[in-house]
Amino acid sequence: MSSPISEYSDVSFGQVDFDASSVVYRPMNTRDMAQVEKLHYELLGQQLPKRFLHHSLYHPHRRTIVAELPVDDNTLIIGFASAHVTVKPDWPSVLEPEVDLLTLGVRQEYRRQHVAENLIKAVTNSLISSCRSKAGEAGALVRADIRCDHANRSFFEHGMSWEEDKEFQKSLPWARRDATRFVTRISL
Repeated sequence: MSSPISEYSDVSFGQVDFDASSVVYRPMNTRDMAQVEKLHYELLGQQLPKRFLHHSLYHPHRRTIVAELPVDDNTLIIGFASAHVTVKPDWPSVLEPEVDLLTLGVRQEYRRQHVAENLIKAVTNSLISSCRSKAGEAGALVRADIRCDHANRSFFEHGMSWEEDKEFQKSLPWARRDATRFVTRISL
């Protein structure tokens, strides 16, 4: 998962001066797919599986939201977030849907401007609004699974103040104990 570097990271980079209120958050469409794939590769150094973005266009429980910025006479995708919502038909109506953040990426020069936070809120809101059962009063439960030694762990832990789910790691097979899960509730 790629995520913005938090204020707690020791990595510095050049930011651009831009009006954060001019960023548009919207569902990804087919015209955006190549730009999102390219940005994902730039940020992570690995190619997304071909069907990954395609599924987020057509699967009712998956979504990719892009952050778009007007630049001259065109637009530039400066970030994206993909997520999946878990709902089960046999769940009692009192159980709320759970959102799993799958990917999150923001161009380095646009980080520390709440773009990632807004992307997470937008993708969560989009998914929850499509469910029959709604989020509780405390907000939607959102999870992000990352590697324990991930460079952007501090973004979730300190920058976003998400809680680490200590029980998650215990439930993994011994070969996968290098992963951890952060959870939070997001008000919609």
